[in-house]
Amino acid sequence: MIGPESLRWVLTVAFVLASAYHLARMPRTAGAGRVSEAAHLTMGVAMVAMIWPWGAVVPPAAWVGVFTASTGWFVVRALRSAGRRLVLGLFASSMAACAWMGATTPAQASTAHGMPMPVEGAHLTTAGLVSGLLGGYLVVAALWWFGRGLRLGGLATTPAAGPRPPSWSALCHGLMSAGMGLALLAMA
Repeated sequence: MIGPESLRWVLTVAFVLASAYHLARMPRTAGAGRVSEAAHLTMGVAMVAMIWPWGAVVPPAAWVGVFTASTGWFVVRALRSAGRRLVLGLFASSMAACAWMGATTPAQASTAHGMPMPVEGAHLTTAGLVSGLLGGYLVVAALWWFGRGLRLGGLATTPAAGPRPPSWSALCHGLMSAGMGLALLAMA
C-alpha cells in the first residue's frame, strides 16, 4: 500500500486506463496474443488492488503465483521469438516486479504501519532497496516506451506518407511502467 492518498488516486487512474486498453484489445486478439493481453489486464487490476488498503484481502501467495506464471509466460515467448525479444523481456521483467511487489508489500506495510516512514531515523531495508531499484528501472523503461510510442526514435515522417501516428500500445505500456515504477519507489 502507498501512503499518500493523492498518489494512490493518480496511479489508480493510470492503471485503470491501461487496463481498459488491454480489455478493449482482447476481443481482437487470439491465441498467445490473447493470453498476453489477459496478463497485462490482470497486472493493471492487481496494481489498483495492491496500492489500496482493501487489496490486502488478496493473499500475497496469490499475487506471487499469478505474476510468477506471467513472468514465465513472457520469458518463454521471448526465448521463442525471433524479433521482439526486448519487448517481451520488458514484459517479463515487469511481471517479475509485480511478483516482487506482491511478496514484499505485507512486510513493508507492517514495517511502516501503512504510513510513509519518517526521513529522520529511517533505514533502508533490503526489500526497500530492491523495490527502489526495480522502481527506478521501470521509470527508465517508461521513458523508453514513451519515446517509442511518440515515435521519437527515428525520422517520424516520410515525404510520401506524412507524419506517423503515435503507437497507443507503446504509450499504454509506458503509462503502466511509469505507474508501477512510482508505486515501487513510493513503497521503497
